[in-house]
Amino acid sequence: MDQYVELMEHNKKLDRKQDIVPPSGQFTQVWIDDQRVDAVLGENILSVLFAVGKNEIAQNDHAKITGAYCGMGICHCCNVQVNGKHKMKACQTLIEPGMRINTQTNRLEEGF
Repeated sequence: MDQYVELMEHNKKLDRKQDIVPPSGQFTQVWIDDQRVDAVLGENILSVLFAVGKNEIAQNDHAKITGAYCGMGICHCCNVQVNGKHKMKACQTLIEPGMRINTQTNRLEEGF
């Protein structure tokens, strides 16, 4: 039974409930914190995070959780891990099929 519950949690899907306008374009699936999300090819990661209600995005080197600040790549407050690579700016990284995006991670905690 525990394996079934674990499988259901792994396959949980995040819904885009906070889009300002309905997304249009070619959809693909990405995973944010191990939850499946529908995203539009070419949109940035930050817009997907906001659409699913994730506002606490990055963990800085002092273990403080931050949200996006400038939205244009200057402040580094939206750094996420993408496909295992740390410090990717969510506001400047475009969605690609199958991306694995982790929020609130820090390379120092993982020994990098």
